[in-house]
Amino acid sequence: MSLISRAKTSWAKFEFHARLAHARLKKGTVRFKITDLEGFYKQMERAAVPYVVLRWADDVPMTSAMEKLNHHDVDHLIADHQIKTALKIASVRPGKTKCDFYSASGQSGTSYNGMPYYMPVHAHRILSRRVADPRGFFRPCAEDEFFAFAFHLCYHKGHRCGIPTGLNTPHDKFPQRDYLAGLLSMAETAGISLSSSITLVELHAVLSDSGWGMSNDLMLRWPDQHPFLKALISVEEQRVKEYTAAARRLTVFILRDDCDTSELQQIAVKMIAERFTVIQEIVLDAEAKNRIMSQTRGGNWIEKYRTEPVEPIIAIICREAAHAGPLPIAMSAAKLAKRYPHLDNKDVLIKRVIRDHINKIAPLGHDRVAIHATDNALETVETLRAIFGDQMKSFIKTQGEH
Repeated sequence: MSLISRAKTSWAKFEFHARLAHARLKKGTVRFKITDLEGFYKQMERAAVPYVVLRWADDVPMTSAMEKLNHHDVDHLIADHQIKTALKIASVRPGKTKCDFYSASGQSGTSYNGMPYYMPVHAHRILSRRVADPRGFFRPCAEDEFFAFAFHLCYHKGHRCGIPTGLNTPHDKFPQRDYLAGLLSMAETAGISLSSSITLVELHAVLSDSGWGMSNDLMLRWPDQHPFLKALISVEEQRVKEYTAAARRLTVFILRDDCDTSELQQIAVKMIAERFTVIQEIVLDAEAKNRIMSQTRGGNWIEKYRTEPVEPIIAIICREAAHAGPLPIAMSAAKLAKRYPHLDNKDVLIKRVIRDHINKIAPLGHDRVAIHATDNALETVETLRAIFGDQMKSFIKTQGEH
């Protein structure tokens, strides 16, 4: 290898680590300006990197002439286990086209302000159903491309995409691109009926009905609290106000499939019962599992050591004690408020004691998370809806406060 070649390789390695470190520090995603996208995607395929170009696939600059005229970013979704490979490939071909890279689970340096860009369950679905574009790269299948784009407009961009909000929040009159036209075109390709006068709040309903809606607990935690999202949170809270009032003393614990023996499950239930009255234990069927993973944040149902989502397996529905017990973990009031800003009942933190105990008696090469729990009444209502579907209302009316 010549001295010049070695220097270029060393610089590429330095740039790769520097950009990734910067993205991690900023809790954002790494960006590389690259050239020769045709060669880039061929190299990605040779390296067996599962990826998609998320949107605006027709505008991807696949020739040098298009590259010179292009002024837009190209956003990619990458499988977790190959994200470093993808970034290393991108780092050695400096050029003009801005390319952003998001990992399926929102790993550090490939996240949206510290959060997964999409619910990881949806991200895995997009990657598993991807299709080859005839121009030489992978894109989501037509249905996933539409819903991923609709999700992006509704929750990421909000009023800034130029689509009327349908709420008392004005929208931008002159967005950077014609997002509505892009949305309608994708809907037509996917065979989805969509009105040309659709509003963002109506789009939210379409997404929710299709299992693609952003959950209320994720909305509250989303790092970009833009005006439309704030207004939508208020609408959703008002919509379930009757049920959150009745569910204010209910908590739902979810055991995951990494709590993988009946012995561990019995231990978890016994420890929960020391702080709560267990109303019902439910072994989740496939439909309930899918609803929970797509409709609740639940730690995003993903772990770095697994390529597939971690499934919920058992729901434990509880009634809180009249008075909370002593704080289950050692944590200052300030740190507690910062770490759990939406927590209504400190007894819920028994989940951390349960995790520690399970990892102590059944250690693996990694820590099990094993258990999730709802932090407040709104999360409880959402989780009960995911568990019971249309029967959620009758359950809360029977078991909740009145």
